[in-house]
Amino acid sequence: MFTYYRMNIYAQTTDYIKSLSKRLTDAKKADAIKNHILNLNCADSTKAGLITKVKAYIKDEKLFKDESNINLLNAPEIYNRIFKKVNETRENIKPIDIDMDVIKKIISLKNIKTNDTHNVYALYAYLLATSGLRTNEIWDNSFEFVNHNTIKPKRLSKMPDEAYENAVINLLIPAKEWLNFYDILTNLIKIRKTKYGSAVFTGIKRILAPIHPELSGHSLRKIYLAYHLHILKTDPDKLPSINTKNLLNHTGESTSTYYNGAVKINGDVVDVIDRTDYSKYTIAKIKEVLKSKNISFKSNAKKYELLNLL
Repeated sequence: MFTYYRMNIYAQTTDYIKSLSKRLTDAKKADAIKNHILNLNCADSTKAGLITKVKAYIKDEKLFKDESNINLLNAPEIYNRIFKKVNETRENIKPIDIDMDVIKKIISLKNIKTNDTHNVYALYAYLLATSGLRTNEIWDNSFEFVNHNTIKPKRLSKMPDEAYENAVINLLIPAKEWLNFYDILTNLIKIRKTKYGSAVFTGIKRILAPIHPELSGHSLRKIYLAYHLHILKTDPDKLPSINTKNLLNHTGESTSTYYNGAVKINGDVVDVIDRTDYSKYTIAKIKEVLKSKNISFKSNAKKYELLNLL
């Protein structure tokens, strides 16, 4: 119902834009469109999202002679109300307190195995934590290699199709390593005929419970952001919500404010992810590393099998 309503007001707004006199200047058109949106009977968040979509529509249809006039549609009064409301909500939400030991245990989930087989839910949690993806975005998806630590998803939830062009996932680990573990997970899911639903959420939470009682699949998305912002200092920006928006692939700035400060990392903050390119190591040297990390392996294992253990 809500999605239909949003589509309906978008159609109404584009019809309104088409009805405007062509003799109006870009500035007057922008002012009329903005007033039309501000006077709609809907939530501020819906209006903010509509402004974003309308700006893209005007640009795609080349409706303004000077595209810089598109920025006249910005409505700081709406954004400020949204930020204020979100901040008030956040004040009543206690952030998740963790330390680097918790993060180390989450990163080590990729090593949990039974009879040389990865644990489906541990690997699922590891992929969530290192990508910031939602649980349903891991399931039945596909990804393309972009560069060393970036991949492009086939789909993302809560994002319109037109926004996919610039959507990428900025991984905490090397892209090839993440994609390799993703292939392992999807194969395990097929072999075990795992069904998507409450069993997946429960399985992930059960894996995380011994690490921290407040962790869930979605909280790993918050930890992913905290790692980027506070440990890797990724793309610092004077507007944290905009920076967060890019990392979490949100279509609107307001959605992202909730994630800033959702996780509090206590103690010394250090990068605990091993970024060594072990693919350049000899088999003998890889085995030495595995022994130093107390990771068991088969003596006759092939190089790619040993690399999967790291």
